[in-house]
Amino acid sequence: MSANDWRQACRMAFGAFAGWTLATLLAWPYAVYYAVYPLVLIGLAPAFDRHIALQFLVSAPTGMVAAGIMVAVLSTHPVVMTAAYLGFVSICFWLMTSPRKLFMFGALSLAISSGLVHYGSYPQMLWEELFWAACGSIVCSVALYYAAFTIFPDAEPRAPRVPPPRTPAQRRHIVLLCALGATGSFTFFQLFEMSDSLSAQMATVLILLALSHDGIWSAGRTRLYGSVIGSVHATLAQLAISGHSSFWPLTACAFLVGLIWFSAAHTREGIPGKGFAAVTALAILFGLLTPTDDMIQNSLYRGVSVVISITLMLVFISLLHRALNLFPHTRWTTEG
Repeated sequence: MSANDWRQACRMAFGAFAGWTLATLLAWPYAVYYAVYPLVLIGLAPAFDRHIALQFLVSAPTGMVAAGIMVAVLSTHPVVMTAAYLGFVSICFWLMTSPRKLFMFGALSLAISSGLVHYGSYPQMLWEELFWAACGSIVCSVALYYAAFTIFPDAEPRAPRVPPPRTPAQRRHIVLLCALGATGSFTFFQLFEMSDSLSAQMATVLILLALSHDGIWSAGRTRLYGSVIGSVHATLAQLAISGHSSFWPLTACAFLVGLIWFSAAHTREGIPGKGFAAVTALAILFGLLTPTDDMIQNSLYRGVSVVISITLMLVFISLLHRALNLFPHTRWTTEG
């Protein structure tokens, strides 16, 4: 592991742990957002970039406004709400495939709106509180992003990432494939009223960020592996501190060890793979729980729900991929 890799791992662990600590100690609602969003921002942006931080900030009101309209105005009309969701996520994936480097804006607008609509559409949820939690966690994440790069700067400059060129047909294929996949996930979780399965719902959305059939399958496999590993770590941590889980420092130490271990695994891989899947699964699990919860039962439940959800999503994506390839204007072809 290079010096840059280790410092990125430290930044990821610092951001997620600091966000989670603030939310849990101050009893802020939806601590999961404060644990996950710093990981996403720092993990997907290994080099300091004010443009990416700005995209992250702008994505919050964008996703919140879209989710607010769908929840407050359209929730009594499920078909119209689903159509609106499809239209919004199509725009998000169109931005992600744009050559103008708007991937982070599209990805975070998608993730924020999906989580808010998933939670907020259930009658028992206080969606105003949910929206304020999402907004606060985004601002907190950007502040932690700046703090993490101040405390753990890179040892040497990084080469900028260049998005791969895509033909118009490939771009149409990606937008339709991923937008229909995200809408299918949304519909599935709404029909079965799985309000307590945020980890599974977010897992099906995150794998779509790979932006191709093969990439989504690879991301799905690594997320399955990573989610299981993250759940196993949480289970073993609970067993190790059994009888003392209400003592916050012990739970915090277990979380911090997992963050450092899996963040280091992510930086060694160089791309979002098993390590990133494990560290985000761990952050979701710890963020959804309080120290007095039964983490063993919850981690097993969420691990199983993620496996089932991702498996169904991969099957659905393959069917969509084959259907889109029947039409010349949406056929996926590789040049050369």
